[in-house]
Amino acid sequence: MIKAHTLWKRIWDAYVVLVTIYAAVEIPLRLTVGYELTAMLLWMDRLMIATFSVDIILNFQTRIYVNGQEVADRRAIARNYLSGWFIIDLIAALPFDLIIAGWLPHLTYAARTLRLVRLFRLVRIAQVMQRITEANIISVGVLRMLFLGFWVLLVAHWTATIWMAIGGGNIPAEDQADNGRYYIRALYWSITTMVTIGYGDITPQSTGQTIFAMAIEIAGAAMYGYVIGNVASVIANLDVARSQYLEKLERVSTFMSFRRIPEDLQERVRRYYAYLWQSRRGYDESHVLQDLPGSLHTQLSLYLNSSLIQKVPLFKGASPDLIQQIVLSLRPAVFTPGDYVFRKGELGADMFFISRGAVEVVSEDGRTVYATLHEGDFFGEIALLESSPRTASVRAVDYCDLYTIDKESFERVLRNYPDFAEGVQALARERRQMTGDRRIQERQGRRPEGVINLHGFRKSSGIVELTWSRSAGAAVYQAARQQPGEESWRMLNGCIERLDYYDESAPGEPGLRYRVRAVNQNGPGDWSEAVDV
Repeated sequence: MIKAHTLWKRIWDAYVVLVTIYAAVEIPLRLTVGYELTAMLLWMDRLMIATFSVDIILNFQTRIYVNGQEVADRRAIARNYLSGWFIIDLIAALPFDLIIAGWLPHLTYAARTLRLVRLFRLVRIAQVMQRITEANIISVGVLRMLFLGFWVLLVAHWTATIWMAIGGGNIPAEDQADNGRYYIRALYWSITTMVTIGYGDITPQSTGQTIFAMAIEIAGAAMYGYVIGNVASVIANLDVARSQYLEKLERVSTFMSFRRIPEDLQERVRRYYAYLWQSRRGYDESHVLQDLPGSLHTQLSLYLNSSLIQKVPLFKGASPDLIQQIVLSLRPAVFTPGDYVFRKGELGADMFFISRGAVEVVSEDGRTVYATLHEGDFFGEIALLESSPRTASVRAVDYCDLYTIDKESFERVLRNYPDFAEGVQALARERRQMTGDRRIQERQGRRPEGVINLHGFRKSSGIVELTWSRSAGAAVYQAARQQPGEESWRMLNGCIERLDYYDESAPGEPGLRYRVRAVNQNGPGDWSEAVDV
């Protein structure tokens, strides 16, 4: 069975369309002018019949789509074809002129007239248009313009041949004597009448010609309005995405002008939309994908994010199931130069992956740059892992395409893939230590005071909450825990910037002990007195 969208089948369909157009142009002209059949014309007639006949056979062998499913069953295909286009294709393929001319020679002109039934084949052009649209070979707007122009010219050609058949009005006899000049003059009258700008140099001479001219004038006026309306509609929708983008930009600009937004801020907004258009054609891919069924959503998401997956070292060697879960949870985000992705102290709800651009990890005042992250890097995982505020601010260096994953999705992935979770936690510890060391180095002076009034209690959820008083000269604080029966202390967090800490990993057994100390560039202060929880 033949697949409908193979290259050679498309070439065959295009060839059949060309043969059909030839028939639509040549058959009416031959009937009107009555020129003699040459060997070439006779050969073209036989080729036309053979083409239409072969096409019928191929249609019985071509797979079809029913309710989105490809059908290869021959009986189902035959039933579908016989109940649809078969009659039209059969009428176009039968050589009525040869059959009647052979049996009833005195009806030769009637036999030639029956060749007009092949023009029914033109309705198949609409089916070819649909296939071209589905294959995305050419823009829908451009295709509509071409289709409209084709039909206008074809109708003008038919009108010209009918005008010749009924006498041609007052076209001079010397022009009528030459078939070429006669057709050109008739086509001129046809076009000027159809577009309602007739100059009156060619006019009807008989009652039949007058009635026909009036009918063409009425049809031409309707067609003129239809053509103008369609052309305007096609031009307006030639680039739907750009039209929507310009409309949105106009609304935003009007709003900013009405609310008297500062000019520099307006310019940043306009640059953001310009970048969004250049990089994504103004579309949010998550909105486009949400209408797709699960399987297509997954495949398209994997394709769109394949470059990101390849850039992130964290994903190297990861299982396909893990990659799929991550990809389906990603959401795009765009930041302009100087934008803060988040600021120090904010509650962390998302983790970020850099697809394009660069960001800086900076201090709270934005003056100290701890690190610069580029394509393939990720950040924001510390706050998600510890359910704590952001430990630093992150600022976009240039236009950045980021992808985010929310806390719930991230935790679900960590639960399902413990090996991946260990890798993320190890990297988070390294970054936390690096950031803490640099932040400690920012603070000058003597070692911090060691006396800290520490309080701790267990909440109803089982989490242990620690609070303490501020220590003079402290850059950050460190918290440690001792479990019953153990002599050693376990460091919980070496870079706490607030005056409280939530131990979510505290075991449920009683007798836990905690202590806290302050740290700056000159080293740590003394540990606080241990408190029992």
